[in-house]
Amino acid sequence: MKAVEKLLEEVKKGKRPTAAENSAVARIAAEFMTRLDRALKAAKVRAKPVVGGSGAKGTWLRGMHDIDVFVCFDYDRYKKKSNELSEFLAKAMKKAFPKHERLHGSRDYFRVRYGSYNFELVPILKIKKAAQAMNITDASLLHSDWVNGQLRRNKKAGLDDEIRLAKSFSIAQRVYGAESYVRGFSGYACEVLTIYYGSFIKLITAAATKWRKDTAAGKKVVIDAGNHYRRKDPLRELNEAKVQSELVVIDPVQPDRNATAALGNEILQRFISAAAGFIKNQSGKFFEKEEVTVEKLRHKAKGKRLVLVEAVPVRGKEDVAGAKLVKAYQHILQQLEKNGFDLAMSGWEWDKHKQGIALMWYATEKGEKGEPKAEIREGPPLSNTQHAEKFRDEHSTKAGRELFEKSGRLYARIGRKYKQPQQLISALAAGDAYLKDKARSYTVKSFG
Repeated sequence: MKAVEKLLEEVKKGKRPTAAENSAVARIAAEFMTRLDRALKAAKVRAKPVVGGSGAKGTWLRGMHDIDVFVCFDYDRYKKKSNELSEFLAKAMKKAFPKHERLHGSRDYFRVRYGSYNFELVPILKIKKAAQAMNITDASLLHSDWVNGQLRRNKKAGLDDEIRLAKSFSIAQRVYGAESYVRGFSGYACEVLTIYYGSFIKLITAAATKWRKDTAAGKKVVIDAGNHYRRKDPLRELNEAKVQSELVVIDPVQPDRNATAALGNEILQRFISAAAGFIKNQSGKFFEKEEVTVEKLRHKAKGKRLVLVEAVPVRGKEDVAGAKLVKAYQHILQQLEKNGFDLAMSGWEWDKHKQGIALMWYATEKGEKGEPKAEIREGPPLSNTQHAEKFRDEHSTKAGRELFEKSGRLYARIGRKYKQPQQLISALAAGDAYLKDKARSYTVKSFG
């Protein structure tokens, strides 16, 4: 057995749920569904709860504590009440699980902590074909059916384990999650891609070679696992808004949909680089997400000035809170660059499940190299005496500014207000209007 095959077999064993886990999940899910089913009947709601997501497909990872449940409403009875499904489900939730959280989405959905598991309940119409969908979530079970059909058809290929490799790799490389603040690969996208290529190793080999070559040449990568566009160009057929990403994965169930429409190009390139890295240096570390700690950041930023920002996210929908945190991180980054700081390292991390504090980090060089460069402001030509005199008056009266001439034109060298990155970031955290509503509070810490 080749070394890489042996390595991947070991990773599969570590990611595959144990028999005890399978039993525990089956037991808790059955118990939960029975309780919810009774509440739906008591509320006179004609709907049936069904386990969805990776739990329905058998592609979930060891240690998983999130279970998706789709509450399927009778199509004929509720198709004209599509916008009210959340309200109908809310009645049953009050009876079965009084301590639940309602989250906003294309349809409001619900989260419940039951035992040691997080259940997310999404109301959908029970449809037989994608054309009947009245909401983006309605086709969810059709996605499950397609994946399950492929897994059964290719049982000998062990695609369930191959999908686990793809998901584990994506999670470890921080490219997993279709939320707007992540803009990564959804679980469904990982499943479709793995099924299309037939194995994890073939998927990342394609990413490291063809994907890298095509995207570098400005070409989009198109994956059509359902063969919907054999004689047509999907880039011409699909709505332009759906093919903005460099990777276009035609949904096998909904051919007018790009399953990676929300994928950020920066995230795609990170996946491609990680794929090339694994092929060059096979290691199990590529499948384990490295925890970000202050100690590790200080070690990586050794010899540099490191500034950490702890941000308490706003209350409410995770997607909104996460999007605001991204904007806060990017705003601080832009202000550092605008003020002449040359960043050596930056990033941010937030665990949505823990609803905890987001951590942002920025590191600049020490010494003369790390000092913010003065801003050079161009003035008028010396021949334009009136404007030249006005420029001299404006800048000569202000401290920290130096006038000089070059090639017949006036210039002003303007010293930076902030000499250290922590001074600027602290000022932003304390009173920047843009940051005010992006988080509930900011705490700034500096090292080095």
